[in-house]
Amino acid sequence: MVSNNNIQVYEVAIAGGSSAGLSAALTLGRTLRKTVVIDGGSPRNRFAAHAHNFFTRDNTPPSELLRIAREQLQPYETVDLVEGYITAASKTDGGFLLETRAGDKYFAKKIVLATGLKDDLDDIPGLEELWGNRVIHCPYCHGWEVRRLPVCVIANGEAAEHYAVTLSNWHSDITFLTQGESRISAEMTEKFVEKGYKLNTAPIKGLEKSGEGVRITLQNGDVLETGAVYYRPQKLLYHNSLAEQLGCEMSPEGVVTVSPMFETTVPGVFAAGDLTHAGLHQLYMSAMGGHLAGTNANRQLTQEAW
Repeated sequence: MVSNNNIQVYEVAIAGGSSAGLSAALTLGRTLRKTVVIDGGSPRNRFAAHAHNFFTRDNTPPSELLRIAREQLQPYETVDLVEGYITAASKTDGGFLLETRAGDKYFAKKIVLATGLKDDLDDIPGLEELWGNRVIHCPYCHGWEVRRLPVCVIANGEAAEHYAVTLSNWHSDITFLTQGESRISAEMTEKFVEKGYKLNTAPIKGLEKSGEGVRITLQNGDVLETGAVYYRPQKLLYHNSLAEQLGCEMSPEGVVTVSPMFETTVPGVFAAGDLTHAGLHQLYMSAMGGHLAGTNANRQLTQEAW
C-alpha cells in the first residue's frame, strides 16, 4: 500500500468481504497484487446457523467460513483487510477513487464489486426472527436437515408450483400457504390433490418457534404446527449503489451485468457474487465468481504493464 495526499493507493480494491470478495482477494494475493478488501461485516447469510452443500465445508457456520478465509489471507502481505462501508465511487485518471462512510479514501486501478444483496422479507410477524433457522428458502442448502418432516411453504402461483416439484424428493407432507386466493394452475392443483399436498389460502397472522419446529397462526384462527417453513422473498434488494455511481449496466431488477470474465460494462470494474445474478445464490457460485474476477483483474494489470 502507498499513501498519497491521504489517499491510500492500491492496484485492486474489493468492495465486500464475504465469499466472493475474499475469494477474489485470495487470488489477487497469490498474484502479488496490492489489494484492499473493504467490508462492513454484514454478510447476507449471517442469519443461518450453518452453511451446507459447500465442498469440504458442509455444516460449517458462515462466520467460521469467513474466519478461515481471512486467516488464510494472512500469508499474503500485499492484501489488506479494512472494516468500513464504501459510500462513494468515481472514475478518475488511471483508475477509481473510493470513499468510505468514515471519510477514508482509496485509489485503485481496478475494482471488484462484491457487495451482495439483502432479502426483502414480507411483513409477517415472527418471520424475520426465524429467518435462516426454521424459515428457509433453499432445499439444496437446508433441505436435508428437515428431510421427511411436514413442512409449510409460503408461496403462490408459479413460485408454489416450482416448490411443489422441487421439494417432492425431501417431503411428502406439504401445506402451501398462498396468503390469499390461489394463483396455482388448475392442472397443478389437481397434482397437489394426487400428491396429498394441502392448500390454505388464509393470510398468515404470525409465526413463532415451537419446540424444534414452527407454529403458524392464520388470520382465520387456524393454527398449524410444522417442522419447517420454506419461503423465498418476492423481492431482493441488490447492493448496487456503487455500480450505479460508476455507470455499470444493470437489469431492471438491479442485477449488475457482467461478462464471462466477470467484468462489468465499465472497463476496469469487475463484479462477483449475488450482485451479478438473480438465481443460484450459493456460496460456491460466489466463490467461483470472486476467483474469476480476481484472475481477470490481474490479467488486465499484467497486460497493461507489459
